[in-house]
Amino acid sequence: MPVLLDMAVSLDGMVSRADGSVDDGLHDWYFDPTPVSKPIVDELVETSGSLVLGRNAFGSAGDEGGWNDTPYDVPHFVVSHRPLPPAPPGRTVEFIEVASIEEAIARATEAAGSRYATIGGGADIAHQCLAAGLVDEVQLHVVPVVFGRGLRLFDDSTAGWALRPIRVVGAPNVTHLRYAVERP
Repeated sequence: MPVLLDMAVSLDGMVSRADGSVDDGLHDWYFDPTPVSKPIVDELVETSGSLVLGRNAFGSAGDEGGWNDTPYDVPHFVVSHRPLPPAPPGRTVEFIEVASIEEAIARATEAAGSRYATIGGGADIAHQCLAAGLVDEVQLHVVPVVFGRGLRLFDDSTAGWALRPIRVVGAPNVTHLRYAVERP
């Protein structure tokens, strides 16, 4: 199965504000889905065979106890160079220190089996995977807020890429976009 990058972004392409905060409803569509978004959330949970996260993405949810209730009962690969909190009880979390992002994705792909190895954040891990050409599909959840400044999902490493639309689903508080990556 391919590698899927799944990220919520503001209308101007930011995954967080300049200070790293994402408290402007960027993930409300996921945690309280409308009837239009619920099938998107359900599909994401059902088709993800593993998750790849950076330390900040894992820590921000773990610090609030968010990982205790995650619907993803799949191996989680947390890539970090900093100390990590204890793994949530009952969850398969592998904290990996790897020589390359390619190694992390290879391990996650193997663990995912016939399902997606899903990159769920944060921006640094997403940037590394995009720059290394490891992403086969991109699913964006575009929330109608404008940050103005912040951390962009796409940077110079993806300039020139073409994304072929697979699906567009409009919901009241988010537009779900799914693309196949066509590298130059």
